[in-house]
Amino acid sequence: MPSAFHSYARPATEVEARPLSRRAVLALACLFWGWVTVTDIAYHEAMRLELAALTHVMIFFPWQYRLVQHVLMLPVLLVCYSTAFRIGWAPAWRRVPQQLALAVVFSLLMYVMIVVGGHFLHTLLGAGPDPLRTLTSTDWAMWAASGAMHFIAYGFGLALITVLAAQRRYHLLQLHNSELRREWAGARLAALRTQLSPHTLFNVLNTIQARISREPEFAEGLIASLGDLLRALQQAGERDFARLRDELRFVELYLSLQVGRFADRLVAQVQSDADTPRVWVPSLILQPLVENAVAHGLASHSGPVRIDVTYHLTADRLQLKVVNTMGTGEAAAGVGGFGLRNVRERLAVQFGDRATLDAGRTGASTWVALLDLPVLSEWRPTAAGTAAVERA
Repeated sequence: MPSAFHSYARPATEVEARPLSRRAVLALACLFWGWVTVTDIAYHEAMRLELAALTHVMIFFPWQYRLVQHVLMLPVLLVCYSTAFRIGWAPAWRRVPQQLALAVVFSLLMYVMIVVGGHFLHTLLGAGPDPLRTLTSTDWAMWAASGAMHFIAYGFGLALITVLAAQRRYHLLQLHNSELRREWAGARLAALRTQLSPHTLFNVLNTIQARISREPEFAEGLIASLGDLLRALQQAGERDFARLRDELRFVELYLSLQVGRFADRLVAQVQSDADTPRVWVPSLILQPLVENAVAHGLASHSGPVRIDVTYHLTADRLQLKVVNTMGTGEAAAGVGGFGLRNVRERLAVQFGDRATLDAGRTGASTWVALLDLPVLSEWRPTAAGTAAVERA
């Protein structure tokens, strides 16, 4: 596994960030060893007293010896675990024998430490027998038994910390992936809005070009309106979401320019008043639909065209509707065009499957584009540049 002791000061959001810091691993190792110490002393002391009562022979060392043993072995445990995490497990043919060697060395040192600790207790405090003087040729069996027991304890502790480290790394990877997804969503939305800005500008410039030679005064008025539109477009393009009333005002400003060009054919009505709900919608989400309504409503015929932009709010859904009349013989233009494709992509990024766009002909001469969105009562930009929204 990756080392938990190398480059632990790096930001946790980096993929290469280590799963656990040095301090965390040391703390976990100390807690684990404290638990081993308490259970080991309690078990052997109970066995020592019970056997002493039955046989009047002290077979196990006193608890003070085991306490000193575990205190002396704590630094050894930390060094072994630090080394184990540093060398890792790959490649297995090389690292597994090294890990086993560390475990064997640690487990065999346990019996040595109880003998050394007991000798110092006897020498300094005169407590209990001196283990060095009572060693016999048969103590190798006790050494082997102690080694086997503490080999299991060592392996359990290493596995426990390894699992916690793996879980921590998995959590960090999830956070990193979430951050990447947010950054991707923000970049994608910015790209989609960037596509909208020149598209809208070119359409308005075409409108002005059609009038500038014949009616220069009228064209000057359109240019002034174009300045207002571009300022509103710039402000809207910098945000992921906008108030519904601001979105409707922008649509109304754009349509006023188009009505100025096609005053004899085009009539537009935008539902906008003081009681407009204080909800949020994706910024510029209506603009492609309104442009489609103007372009395809006026195409292929010379009759009048009416465009209506309305909304309908329920407890948890907001419907935005753009309706335009069109020539009775006109094909269903714009079904797979830029505007509808742009809107659908933005809805997919910002809402997933919680928002839909339905567009198509209804009747012989009417085209309807219907946006169905969740109601968003609050919006705040996040550090990653994307939007955090809350349902009403």
